[in-house]
Amino acid sequence: MALKYFEFYRGNLAAGFETIAGKRMNDHAFIVTRHNDDHLPQLDIADDSVDFSRKRQQIIQHDFKLHRFENDWQDVGFQWDNIERRLSELTADWQAEYRQIKAGPTDEWGLRTFDEATQVEQQFVGANAYPDNFTTL
Repeated sequence: MALKYFEFYRGNLAAGFETIAGKRMNDHAFIVTRHNDDHLPQLDIADDSVDFSRKRQQIIQHDFKLHRFENDWQDVGFQWDNIERRLSELTADWQAEYRQIKAGPTDEWGLRTFDEATQVEQQFVGANAYPDNFTTL
């Protein structure tokens, strides 16, 4: 697997969605978080212009789309190989969809990954149902 990016979200329409996304660029990698209480716009991690790094700090501060996230990203260049390995291990046996009907608020979640080597995007989604190893995510 040559993970280029991932995006994980969890929440519901009533309470909002918390999102964590990460991407590997040529010489660095980062994660960016969007909490469910934030009034931040959705960020398309697949967009080539979404790029956070210390070298680009001046650009981030003045970019209309990125400046709102300037305090919500973290450099994970040294950890990226471990993130990639762990996601691959966790999702190896996952189905594409998990659903269960229950009373009360819905707990929605989703994970999207893109493998640069195979050019394949995978998506996993769920509503009130989870893979067996979901809590270790």
